[in-house]
Amino acid sequence: MVAVIENILIYTVIWGSIYLLISIGFSLICGVLRIFHLGYGITFVLAAYGLWFFLSDMNLGLIPSIILMLLLQIFIAVVVFYKGVFQRYLDEEENLLVVSILLFLAASHFVNWLYPVTAGVNLPTTLFQGVATIGVVNVSYQMIAAAIVGIVVTALFIFMFMKTRIGLIIRAMSQDLNAARLMGASVNNMYYLAMILAVIPPSLCVIMIAPFWSIDPHMGQPLLITALLIAILGGLGNLKGNIIASYLIAFVHFSTSFLLAPRFMSFAALFVTLVFLIVKRGGIVEGETIW
Repeated sequence: MVAVIENILIYTVIWGSIYLLISIGFSLICGVLRIFHLGYGITFVLAAYGLWFFLSDMNLGLIPSIILMLLLQIFIAVVVFYKGVFQRYLDEEENLLVVSILLFLAASHFVNWLYPVTAGVNLPTTLFQGVATIGVVNVSYQMIAAAIVGIVVTALFIFMFMKTRIGLIIRAMSQDLNAARLMGASVNNMYYLAMILAVIPPSLCVIMIAPFWSIDPHMGQPLLITALLIAILGGLGNLKGNIIASYLIAFVHFSTSFLLAPRFMSFAALFVTLVFLIVKRGGIVEGETIW
């Protein structure tokens, strides 16, 4: 039983940190733009297959491929989603949700046509080989590195929001958009910045987890669901709640996996989120601010 508890605690810390990378971009869009971005899953697909395209089809090196993949992500986020969908349907929420999810599904199926599962995508993004032994638990160094990246990226986001002028403007917009406009905030520029920042954590996540994660054209769906659950449980758009919820969902996942069976992980996370929302409306950190 001691070994089981050690496994649960260690994997909760590691995967909770990775879940930060998965979910923080979604929460940022919810907090700044007040948009439930159901097309967010496209980010994971583009990160994996955009990188693979530049590596395998264009025969570029890893670093140039990562840079070009990020530029592609920014283009899709700003031009396609923000200017093409969000601005057009900002007052028609149901159309915004429908168009966003359709774009995500269309992109997944297009990628599946270009690179079916049998294509054997193998991203050479392993930073560390080998396995670390923590107590009775064996964890790959790459997984630990992914967790550290999640913590560092989250810390940088917190620093930006709490200690920089841009972060102050974004927090002001999340509290009262009209007041922020009256104080001279460049709202559109901040929206563009939020869309750009939102693609960085999930892109880094895919780069880091690719060596031990199954890469397929529909990988964005389970990752989107994880981001949704964390954002909803944490309090939509609140990054403080998002951090707490990331580790809570990881704890639920791995408690269920080790004590019951892995196939119940998703159901357990859904059940806990639903019960929590019934008991405490609004999530862990209820409020209309990003922090």
